[in-house]
Amino acid sequence: MSTNTEYVSTMQAQIRQFDKEVAALNAGAGAQASAAYTAQLKHLRESREAGQRTFLLLQVASESADARMHAGMQAAWHTMEASLRKVSRDLKKMAP
Repeated sequence: MSTNTEYVSTMQAQIRQFDKEVAALNAGAGAQASAAYTAQLKHLRESREAGQRTFLLLQVASESADARMHAGMQAAWHTMEASLRKVSRDLKKMAP
């Protein structure tokens, strides 16, 4: 298995876990779905979509482009994680 294939597999697993965490936030929001929360959730989805676009590029990248693509995916992943942490923190603050 090539390095890129292994990396793609790892990132797929991380993105699936990210999606599970976002779904849990959605489920837990319930009555807390204020305008501020809705705006944060929109930002989180945008971050996820940007990460997905980078991931799709990574999947088709040649081995010679691996290093550049991995760096781009890592940057997108860090942005996704930061957005998720922020929304989680903000929801906890809004909890009764």
